[in-house]
Amino acid sequence: MTGAARKITAALAVVTLWPLLHAGCTSDERELFVRPFDAGAADADASDEELPDVDPTLGGPCSEDAQCNDGIDCTFDRCDLALSRCRNVPDNSLCQDATYCNGREVCVLRTGCMPGPTVTCQDDDPCTIDRCIEASKSCTHGPRDLDGDGDPDDHCVGKRDCNDIDPNVSSLRAEVCGNFVDDDCDGQIDEAGCVQPDSDVCANARIVTASGTYLMSTVAARKDYAATCTVSNAAAAKDVVVAIKVPGAAGDPPQDVEVWPTTRAPAPNTKNEVAVALQSTCGQAASELACSHVAGATAARAIARSAPAGSTVYAIVSTQTEGPIDVKVDIRPGTTKPTNESCAAPMPVAVDTPFTVALVDPGKDLASECVAATGELTYAFTLTEPRDVRVFASTIKGEGVPVVTLRDASCTGELRCREGSTPPAFARSLPAGTHVVSVAATGAIDASVLVKTYPPTTPPPNQDCATAPPIAPNTDVLVDLSAQEDAIKNGCFGGGLAAAYDLTLTQPSDVLVVGRFPSNENGAVSLNHVGCTKADVLACSGRGPTPQRVSRRNLPAGTYRVVVADELGQTAKLSVLVRPSLPPTNVSGAEGCGTALAVPAGGGFFVGDTTLAKGDLDAGCDAAGQPIGGAHDQLLRLDLTQQRRVVLDMIGSEYTTLLDLRQGAACPGLEVAGACYVGFGPSRSFLDTVLAPGTYWLQVDGYNGDRGKWNLDVRVLAP
Repeated sequence: MTGAARKITAALAVVTLWPLLHAGCTSDERELFVRPFDAGAADADASDEELPDVDPTLGGPCSEDAQCNDGIDCTFDRCDLALSRCRNVPDNSLCQDATYCNGREVCVLRTGCMPGPTVTCQDDDPCTIDRCIEASKSCTHGPRDLDGDGDPDDHCVGKRDCNDIDPNVSSLRAEVCGNFVDDDCDGQIDEAGCVQPDSDVCANARIVTASGTYLMSTVAARKDYAATCTVSNAAAAKDVVVAIKVPGAAGDPPQDVEVWPTTRAPAPNTKNEVAVALQSTCGQAASELACSHVAGATAARAIARSAPAGSTVYAIVSTQTEGPIDVKVDIRPGTTKPTNESCAAPMPVAVDTPFTVALVDPGKDLASECVAATGELTYAFTLTEPRDVRVFASTIKGEGVPVVTLRDASCTGELRCREGSTPPAFARSLPAGTHVVSVAATGAIDASVLVKTYPPTTPPPNQDCATAPPIAPNTDVLVDLSAQEDAIKNGCFGGGLAAAYDLTLTQPSDVLVVGRFPSNENGAVSLNHVGCTKADVLACSGRGPTPQRVSRRNLPAGTYRVVVADELGQTAKLSVLVRPSLPPTNVSGAEGCGTALAVPAGGGFFVGDTTLAKGDLDAGCDAAGQPIGGAHDQLLRLDLTQQRRVVLDMIGSEYTTLLDLRQGAACPGLEVAGACYVGFGPSRSFLDTVLAPGTYWLQVDGYNGDRGKWNLDVRVLAP
């Protein structure tokens, strides 16, 4: 008997004797008898071979699904009636956490969820700096730039940074006169056209004696002085110094000195980040009076309050790249810091009367779901009867938008918050009594604020998760958010105008929630337990452009809440797609027309890996300059006998996916117009389209050569 024959005979014996050997065994005891069998093992002398493994997903005998629960949350458990055996299929998608860069978690049989390898993003190219970016759930491979001056190393990109360890030398810099250095990397030293820095150090600081706006420049400057705040890449920064003489003599009233630098773009479609520090002794960080910086901002604002008459305030103005700066200096009568920084002493204001808020130097004292860069000032208003309240806020001057928060009388509880001027912060039927408004901003601005009241109104049922109306699965619902409040505090979209809907599942289900919003704004969707607190969130898309999606597979039967929110209070389209849970289908091979995997008529959930596949098919939405065949790809086939709505979703894929839908009886068909989608964002590729009867080819590809592990959820619905 050959080795292969002995293997087959042994395997048949195990299967035949299974009911006799394992009657009454526990699941753990049965596991000892399961030895997966590899029918493709090489034929060899098996005299001292062990019995090879059989299908590891097979378990003990069964007659119904209820007998097959293996106690592992990430497996899909069912009774394979064709074999009368339990089948426990690992589903890695059930193990994925919200963090991308820590790796793709995996489901291990009889163990559960386990960590996967950390995402290293290494491309083995010495001329790239490889980073894992959590926000976009992707890898970036930027040009090598060790000194962070924005200019790639000329060993990798010719005629660029000729000294990549010195941020003061690059092809983007001006040539500095008299320093015997090729500052601009043109192969010449101190050539004609070189420049000298202006006001680069304390010794030659720009002298200012009166209020006004002064044109300055960081061209040819270096980073000379330290401060508690600076631009994002301090090593590559440049700074200049302004010496501001406070008018008067000893004994005269003190003066406020406010400095407001604003950069201008050094080149079209660029921005130059700026920071400003005020010091009483030039160049001494310990003498710092104030410091202002917002990441990425082109304006900063700092104030030295009640500076002594006759003294000098030194402004250290830093930019990320060299370029022009407008430095506005305002010298005015001295003031003290506002006393209404915290809830201890909010400033009283009247309703229906606008007031101005100057956000120069308040500290951060209060927590809010709406994110601000500055600290906040607090204001109190009083209602004599229940009223609807809207708080309007707009920027008077400066770079940024106001962030307004409505709080209860104790000021500890946040009722509503809004970022930006449209729409206003809104709360229905606030009771009689004192309420607090805190005002912050995304930059150091002056804002105009107005508290207006209206007759009280009753909130709609979808304003609260406790009264959420039901939503019909597998349909589209238009949601008017114009009259909604920021009342659902689940942390998914702080300050978003939100609506909630009840979703009741009668059996374990795969749920896909899709929110579509106008192209000019941001939105979010989330799937929650009924409480809709932060602890109740099952999946949150985060804030972003249309469409926004969340997916949960094998969600147990029960009652849930779907929440949709947007930024501007417009109309959203909400789809909640539900089907009975399906096990994942592993796609191996499927590299061309001859091996394309057939998708069942009702769809399914498919997982694959293009890492070792071949590049067979181009795609109309791929990056320019790709080789013939593009990135590595795999192919699936979908046959429709009648018109259907087909939803294709690649949430959970680990790379920048490209999904291309093709049509035609002859493989691979022709690209369907408008049905090539690149998954640049964290949610990857997505298509939702109505298709006529026919044969379609689903090309799972990668953008710009990208490849890796992918998920594809295929839903075939009534049109």
